[in-house]
Amino acid sequence: MPTIRVSELLPFTTAQMYDIVVDVESYPKFLPWCGKARVWDHKDNQFMAEMSVSFKGIRETFQTLDIVEPNKKIEINLKSGPFQYLVSTWHFHPIGEDRTKVEFFIDFRFSSKMKEMIMGPVFTQVSKQMISAFRKRAIYLHRN
Repeated sequence: MPTIRVSELLPFTTAQMYDIVVDVESYPKFLPWCGKARVWDHKDNQFMAEMSVSFKGIRETFQTLDIVEPNKKIEINLKSGPFQYLVSTWHFHPIGEDRTKVEFFIDFRFSSKMKEMIMGPVFTQVSKQMISAFRKRAIYLHRN
């Protein structure tokens, strides 16, 4: 699968954007393909996360170890799920007092050719739209 890199300059602080991305348990509220999400095993700079996602009627669950640098970076590493591998990062760069350059990177490959064929194109499209979804969430939380 392709490596996807997306960045966008957003009119929110790094803390506002970081807080939205790190709030994994709220993903089902604003990511339509995310049916369930939970977080556990919090430590100083990391936590475990689990998400259930649906693609074309197929539901998959995967777990990640998320390593954080508050207001700067979130690194997501696959622990289990339908992927052969998945790595992802979010970077938050302050631009002035109330703007942030958000960078999202993801690289993944499904564990089987069947899953790759069925879910690969949808997951690729969803990945390309991630920053847009989080921008809309920030508008909902901070501009209403």
